[in-house]
Amino acid sequence: MKLIASDFDGTLNRGGISERDRAAIAKWRAEGNIFCIVTGRGGEFPEHVVRDLGLELDFIICSSGAMIFNGKPELLEVYHAPEEVVALLEEEARTHGALRYGKASCEIDIDGFCQFSTLMKDDEAARIYAEAVNFKFPQVSAFQNGRCVDIVRRGVSKATGIARVAELCGIGKEDAFAIGDSYNDLPMIEAYGGYAIAGSAIAERVGKVCADIAELCEIARG
Repeated sequence: MKLIASDFDGTLNRGGISERDRAAIAKWRAEGNIFCIVTGRGGEFPEHVVRDLGLELDFIICSSGAMIFNGKPELLEVYHAPEEVVALLEEEARTHGALRYGKASCEIDIDGFCQFSTLMKDDEAARIYAEAVNFKFPQVSAFQNGRCVDIVRRGVSKATGIARVAELCGIGKEDAFAIGDSYNDLPMIEAYGGYAIAGSAIAERVGKVCADIAELCEIARG
Protein backbone atom coordinates (compact mmCIF):
# COMPACT_ATOMS: atom_id res chain seq x y z
CA MET A 1 0.00 0.00 0.00
CA LYS A 2 1.22 3.47 -0.92
CA LEU A 3 0.02 7.01 -0.28
CA ILE A 4 -0.26 10.04 -2.55
CA ALA A 5 -1.04 13.39 -0.91
CA SER A 6 -1.93 16.20 -3.29
CA ASP A 7 -2.46 19.89 -2.78
CA PHE A 8 -5.79 21.06 -4.23
CA ASP A 9 -5.73 24.56 -5.74
CA GLY A 10 -3.14 24.82 -8.49
CA THR A 11 -2.30 21.13 -8.29
CA LEU A 12 -5.28 18.79 -8.54
CA ASN A 13 -7.62 21.67 -9.34
CA ARG A 14 -6.38 23.85 -12.20
CA GLY A 15 -9.50 25.42 -13.57
CA GLY A 16 -11.26 22.19 -12.72
CA ILE A 17 -10.21 18.58 -12.16
CA SER A 18 -9.27 16.82 -15.38
CA GLU A 19 -10.87 13.53 -16.38
CA ARG A 20 -7.36 12.12 -16.72
CA ASP A 21 -6.64 12.85 -13.06
CA ARG A 22 -10.05 11.58 -11.92
CA ALA A 23 -9.41 8.29 -13.71
CA ALA A 24 -5.88 8.06 -12.30
CA ILE A 25 -7.10 8.57 -8.73
CA ALA A 26 -9.81 5.94 -9.13
CA LYS A 27 -7.31 3.44 -10.53
CA TRP A 28 -4.77 4.23 -7.78
CA ARG A 29 -7.36 3.54 -5.08
CA ALA A 30 -8.69 0.43 -6.83
CA GLU A 31 -5.17 -0.99 -6.61
CA GLY A 32 -5.39 -0.73 -2.81
CA ASN A 33 -3.51 2.54 -2.37
CA ILE A 34 -4.45 5.68 -0.43
CA PHE A 35 -5.16 9.09 -1.95
CA CYS A 36 -5.70 12.27 0.04
CA ILE A 37 -6.03 15.98 -0.57
CA VAL A 38 -3.96 18.37 1.57
CA THR A 39 -5.19 21.95 1.46
CA GLY A 40 -5.25 25.30 3.21
CA ARG A 41 -9.02 25.43 2.74
CA GLY A 42 -11.16 25.27 5.87
CA GLY A 43 -13.50 22.80 7.51
CA GLU A 44 -16.31 23.33 5.01
CA PHE A 45 -14.18 21.99 2.16
CA PRO A 46 -14.62 18.19 2.61
CA GLU A 47 -18.38 18.41 2.05
CA HIS A 48 -17.72 20.35 -1.15
CA VAL A 49 -15.30 17.67 -2.33
CA VAL A 50 -17.75 14.85 -1.77
CA ARG A 51 -21.06 16.54 -2.62
CA ASP A 52 -20.17 19.02 -5.37
CA LEU A 53 -17.03 17.60 -6.95
CA GLY A 54 -18.01 13.96 -6.60
CA LEU A 55 -14.52 12.83 -5.63
CA GLU A 56 -14.04 9.55 -3.77
CA LEU A 57 -11.01 9.91 -1.51
CA ASP A 58 -9.56 8.26 1.56
CA PHE A 59 -8.64 11.36 3.55
CA ILE A 60 -8.92 15.15 3.31
CA ILE A 61 -6.44 17.23 5.31
CA CYS A 62 -7.67 20.81 5.74
CA SER A 63 -6.49 24.07 7.29
CA SER A 64 -2.85 23.34 6.43
CA GLY A 65 -2.76 20.18 8.55
CA ALA A 66 -4.94 21.32 11.46
CA MET A 67 -7.97 19.18 10.50
CA ILE A 68 -8.04 15.58 9.28
CA PHE A 69 -11.17 14.06 7.74
CA ASN A 70 -11.84 10.64 6.33
CA GLY A 71 -13.45 10.27 2.92
CA LYS A 72 -17.07 10.15 4.15
CA PRO A 73 -16.25 12.96 5.24
CA GLU A 74 -16.04 12.71 9.05
CA LEU A 75 -13.72 14.81 11.19
CA LEU A 76 -11.15 12.54 12.80
CA GLU A 77 -8.72 14.93 14.46
CA VAL A 78 -8.25 18.67 14.98
CA TYR A 79 -5.22 20.62 16.20
CA HIS A 80 -6.26 24.12 17.21
CA ALA A 81 -4.23 27.20 18.08
CA PRO A 82 -4.96 29.32 21.18
CA GLU A 83 -7.63 32.01 20.93
CA GLU A 84 -5.53 34.55 22.81
CA VAL A 85 -3.14 34.94 19.87
CA VAL A 86 -5.91 36.08 17.47
CA ALA A 87 -5.86 39.74 18.55
CA LEU A 88 -2.07 39.81 18.15
CA LEU A 89 -2.31 38.33 14.65
CA GLU A 90 -4.98 40.85 13.70
CA GLU A 91 -2.81 43.74 14.86
CA GLU A 92 0.20 42.33 13.00
CA ALA A 93 -1.91 41.97 9.85
CA ARG A 94 -3.01 45.61 10.06
CA THR A 95 0.58 46.72 10.66
CA HIS A 96 1.66 44.96 7.46
CA GLY A 97 -1.19 46.41 5.40
CA ALA A 98 -3.21 43.22 4.96
CA LEU A 99 -6.13 43.50 2.58
CA ARG A 100 -8.15 40.86 4.42
CA TYR A 101 -7.60 38.69 7.49
CA GLY A 102 -9.42 36.55 10.03
CA LYS A 103 -10.09 33.09 11.36
CA ALA A 104 -10.92 30.56 8.66
CA SER A 105 -14.05 28.44 8.84
CA CYS A 106 -13.60 25.54 11.25
CA GLU A 107 -17.15 24.12 11.28
CA ILE A 108 -16.80 22.90 14.86
CA ASP A 109 -16.98 24.54 18.29
CA ILE A 110 -13.46 24.77 19.70
CA ASP A 111 -11.63 27.00 22.17
CA GLY A 112 -9.27 28.58 19.66
CA PHE A 113 -8.91 28.45 15.90
CA CYS A 114 -7.83 25.97 13.26
CA GLN A 115 -6.36 28.52 10.86
CA PHE A 116 -5.96 32.29 10.60
CA SER A 117 -5.76 33.45 6.98
CA THR A 118 -4.41 36.72 5.63
CA LEU A 119 -4.43 38.23 2.13
CA MET A 120 -1.59 40.63 1.34
CA LYS A 121 -1.11 43.02 -1.59
CA ASP A 122 1.54 40.85 -3.28
CA ASP A 123 3.85 37.85 -2.79
CA GLU A 124 6.65 39.90 -1.28
CA ALA A 125 4.35 41.45 1.33
CA ALA A 126 3.09 37.96 2.18
CA ARG A 127 6.65 36.68 2.59
CA ILE A 128 7.58 39.52 4.95
CA TYR A 129 4.39 39.10 6.99
CA ALA A 130 4.90 35.33 7.33
CA GLU A 131 8.48 35.86 8.50
CA ALA A 132 7.32 38.41 11.09
CA VAL A 133 4.64 36.10 12.46
CA ASN A 134 7.04 33.16 12.73
CA PHE A 135 9.56 35.35 14.55
CA LYS A 136 7.19 37.08 16.97
CA PHE A 137 4.64 34.42 17.89
CA PRO A 138 5.95 31.03 19.11
CA GLN A 139 2.39 29.70 19.47
CA VAL A 140 1.84 29.53 15.70
CA SER A 141 3.47 28.83 12.33
CA ALA A 142 2.82 30.92 9.21
CA PHE A 143 2.99 29.52 5.68
CA GLN A 144 3.05 31.70 2.58
CA ASN A 145 0.81 30.69 -0.31
CA GLY A 146 1.32 33.33 -2.99
CA ARG A 147 -0.32 36.52 -1.69
CA CYS A 148 -1.93 34.60 1.16
CA VAL A 149 -0.51 33.55 4.52
CA ASP A 150 -2.05 30.63 6.42
CA ILE A 151 -1.35 30.50 10.16
CA VAL A 152 -1.83 27.40 12.31
CA ARG A 153 -0.68 26.02 15.64
CA ARG A 154 3.10 25.77 15.93
CA GLY A 155 4.22 22.29 14.95
CA VAL A 156 1.28 21.75 12.59
CA SER A 157 1.74 21.73 8.81
CA LYS A 158 0.68 19.90 5.71
CA ALA A 159 3.61 17.56 6.37
CA THR A 160 2.38 16.62 9.86
CA GLY A 161 -1.08 15.97 8.44
CA ILE A 162 0.37 13.51 5.94
CA ALA A 163 2.47 11.89 8.66
CA ARG A 164 -0.66 11.27 10.73
CA VAL A 165 -2.56 9.78 7.79
CA ALA A 166 0.41 7.54 6.98
CA GLU A 167 0.49 6.43 10.62
CA LEU A 168 -3.24 5.64 10.61
CA CYS A 169 -2.77 3.54 7.47
CA GLY A 170 0.48 1.86 8.50
CA ILE A 171 2.38 3.32 5.54
CA GLY A 172 6.10 3.99 5.77
CA LYS A 173 7.66 7.27 4.73
CA GLU A 174 9.30 5.64 1.71
CA ASP A 175 5.86 4.76 0.34
CA ALA A 176 4.35 8.25 0.67
CA PHE A 177 4.44 10.86 -2.09
CA ALA A 178 3.46 14.53 -1.96
CA ILE A 179 2.82 17.03 -4.75
CA GLY A 180 2.07 20.76 -4.74
CA ASP A 181 2.53 24.06 -6.51
CA SER A 182 3.27 26.77 -3.91
CA TYR A 183 5.45 27.73 -0.96
CA ASN A 184 3.09 26.33 1.68
CA ASP A 185 3.52 22.91 0.03
CA LEU A 186 7.29 22.87 0.56
CA PRO A 187 7.25 21.27 4.05
CA MET A 188 5.33 18.22 2.79
CA ILE A 189 7.31 18.01 -0.46
CA GLU A 190 10.62 18.18 1.41
CA ALA A 191 9.46 15.66 4.03
CA TYR A 192 8.28 13.10 1.49
CA GLY A 193 10.69 13.51 -1.41
CA GLY A 194 7.82 14.98 -3.31
CA TYR A 195 7.15 16.71 -6.58
CA ALA A 196 6.07 20.11 -7.85
CA ILE A 197 3.60 20.73 -10.64
CA ALA A 198 5.53 21.61 -13.79
CA GLY A 199 5.65 25.34 -14.39
CA SER A 200 4.64 26.23 -10.82
CA ALA A 201 6.33 28.84 -8.62
CA ILE A 202 8.30 26.18 -6.75
CA ALA A 203 9.18 23.87 -9.65
CA GLU A 204 12.78 25.04 -10.00
CA ARG A 205 13.40 24.90 -6.26
CA VAL A 206 11.94 21.40 -5.87
CA GLY A 207 13.65 20.00 -8.96
CA LYS A 208 11.35 17.00 -9.44
CA VAL A 209 8.22 17.88 -11.41
CA CYS A 210 5.08 16.20 -12.73
CA ALA A 211 2.65 17.41 -15.35
CA ASP A 212 -0.32 16.20 -13.33
CA ILE A 213 -1.55 13.72 -10.72
CA ALA A 214 -1.80 10.96 -13.28
CA GLU A 215 1.93 11.19 -13.96
CA LEU A 216 2.71 11.03 -10.24
CA CYS A 217 0.59 7.89 -9.91
CA GLU A 218 2.72 6.22 -12.55
CA ILE A 219 5.95 7.32 -10.85
CA ALA A 220 4.73 6.14 -7.44
CA ARG A 221 3.98 2.67 -8.78
CA GLY A 222 7.68 2.33 -9.47
